[in-house]
Amino acid sequence: MIQLTSETYRDLHAALGRRLDRVASRAGLAAALDALKEHQIGTGFIRDRLDEVERFVFPREDGSGQYFSAQFNPARARRFAGAGLSHPPPDRRRINNGCFLCGENIEWQQAGRQFGYDLPFCERRYTAWMNPFPLVPGHTVVATRKHVPQCWGGKSADLRAIVHDLLEMAAHLPGWIGFYNGEGAGASITGHLHYHFLPRPAGYGQMPLELALRNRDQDGLIEMHYPLTFGHWHGNVEQVQEELGPWLDNWLATAGASSDATANAIAIADPDSDRLDFYFIPRHKARSRAEGLNGVVGGFEALGEIVCATDEEKQLLDSGRINFDHIKKVLGQVSVAL
Repeated sequence: MIQLTSETYRDLHAALGRRLDRVASRAGLAAALDALKEHQIGTGFIRDRLDEVERFVFPREDGSGQYFSAQFNPARARRFAGAGLSHPPPDRRRINNGCFLCGENIEWQQAGRQFGYDLPFCERRYTAWMNPFPLVPGHTVVATRKHVPQCWGGKSADLRAIVHDLLEMAAHLPGWIGFYNGEGAGASITGHLHYHFLPRPAGYGQMPLELALRNRDQDGLIEMHYPLTFGHWHGNVEQVQEELGPWLDNWLATAGASSDATANAIAIADPDSDRLDFYFIPRHKARSRAEGLNGVVGGFEALGEIVCATDEEKQLLDSGRINFDHIKKVLGQVSVAL
């Protein structure tokens, strides 16, 4: 695509936003994001149709229904290099060290192919962008319009705000999986606050972390057979927020060195009721990786599906050396006991 002028790009972005607002008003945010995905296929920005992705499911042998899974997704190995230009044309400016989530950079990095949608809630502080290296079809990154850091910096109010906005977004996307990766807990871009939202693919069903609570409605910190220690809360959005706030304050006050504390946060709204499930997984910044996994352990891995991207990992999958016990060990290595 020919590089658009800044004025033309902004006009097209605004026109797309108005159209998606109408879709969201009529059919919901999920429909608007699906329309954004189709638009991005049309511009040529989305090129990975996930044809190379293979999914492997490893049931627990005791017949409990518990499982772990893995996906071989070779395109994910390229995500750290970005998906566009590294240097702007003479008439454009590179800001915040070329951050891939700043709209001013996206305009020239993707030569006018990538467009986002300024979400019509949270005071329009967030823009939804299609992920160029998706985990599943429709994988969306929701980033702040301003360049603010991913981590809360030890401040309870900032951590509460991160969780509050994740819950609000999840409530607008029932049935989707939303998660936040803290610094050292899977975030590949630590300079710019962002979340991931995934429409649950057909055939996936409940993820292993969700199944760990099957037939239980326990809230608070949970240490049981799942290899990661996590907190769980459920109810409508207001109930979860009310219960979470004091717990988060206490966790941050007792988590040890605030400079080391990080987390994964996961929010999933039920499509058939006002119930929302929230999972909080404490992490340590120095334990982002586990032995036997080339990539980091983030929110998607914490849900129970590890992502493999190298030929070496594919060989391990094909040979059966990555299995239920292997993934259990990988997750256990990054778990933080409280």
